Amino acid sequence: MRYPRARLIGAVLLVALSLGSELIAQRPAQEPLPPISYACPHHPDVIESRAGKCPLCGLALAPARLDAEWMCPVHAVVHQNTPGACRLCRRLLVPVTMTLTWTCRGEADVEHIDPGPCKDGTPRMAKRTLRAHGNHNPQHGGQFFMAPDNWHHLEGTYPRERTVRLYIYDDYARALGSRRMKDVQGRIVTQERFDPATKTTTELKAFALKPSRDGTYLEARIDPAKLPMEVTAKLKLSKDAPEYRFDFTFRETTRDPNQLAPTSAPPVAPTREATIAPTSETVIAPTSEAVIAPVTDRFQRLRAIRAEIDGLIRRGEFGAIWVPAFAAKDLAVELEAERANPALRDLVRASWRLDAVGDAGNRQEIEQAFAAFTEALGRTLEAFGR
Repeated sequence: MRYPRARLIGAVLLVALSLGSELIAQRPAQEPLPPISYACPHHPDVIESRAGKCPLCGLALAPARLDAEWMCPVHAVVHQNTPGACRLCRRLLVPVTMTLTWTCRGEADVEHIDPGPCKDGTPRMAKRTLRAHGNHNPQHGGQFFMAPDNWHHLEGTYPRERTVRLYIYDDYARALGSRRMKDVQGRIVTQERFDPATKTTTELKAFALKPSRDGTYLEARIDPAKLPMEVTAKLKLSKDAPEYRFDFTFRETTRDPNQLAPTSAPPVAPTREATIAPTSETVIAPTSEAVIAPVTDRFQRLRAIRAEIDGLIRRGEFGAIWVPAFAAKDLAVELEAERANPALRDLVRASWRLDAVGDAGNRQEIEQAFAAFTEALGRTLEAFGR
């Protein structure tokens, strides 16, 4: 995975429109275009710098130009290439991933991946569109997960004592709506027992989730509990859907930024999608101290990555697992290019799996994926005599 750079493409195109199509070829762009990356149509987290097949489903990766921008969480029409506040409501802008294409007048339904001249000689116009799964920002200060169906998204909050609240979104982080919320059924489990022999779970305490009066969220009243606490949401997101599990760890009550004054709202951290647009060079995510430590031994780095993932799982910070997971994948790919080994291939697959289940927020699946990752790493270290 790679990192994006904010670009002033809009300004470049305004200059081009004013000077005419002939000057486009004569004057270099002020900023480079986002590089062409390749994304899976069904697994949005799979973004690579080369053409190929999705390692999860085998489909061909589709070319696209992805760029990071900052967008108003309420007014999607407001977006820019620097952080700030919405000019309409003063809420903090959140980082998102946009797809950049070019169109011509009269051919709005035809999109091009590169700029260039239209049939009438005028330059193509830039078009920025929020990418599906391009906004993974919690909108109410909670914990944000993607459902295994790759469409629904879920945010869990603990706004006050004894209250767990869930917000449901679509693949563009838009509220599901009261009509569709009526089809969502679920409960909050605060205590359960897992039998490793039979691999079955028995719920000891569970509380029904009920829709709010306006249908904007689901809420459950639970027994008093001390913080930090772990709860599990079990949901059927539609009538015919399977039941999904989402594990939340609340260390304190949730502060909803929508209920704070704009000047006191906490800064929004870059999301997963807004921080992985590919560039021409491999970069290890700077938010992971264990990954960017100035070590020269790649095996030592892999051990550090494993320790970091272990810590994230223990703390319930599942949404951050993707950072070290992809760093491990990149290191395994580097090593495999030098010396092919079945253990390295398993390590790459285990890294992909860790990233996928981390996004879904199912603790049992995450722990199983971590066990597979640890096993593959152990066999890799043994194979290389480390």
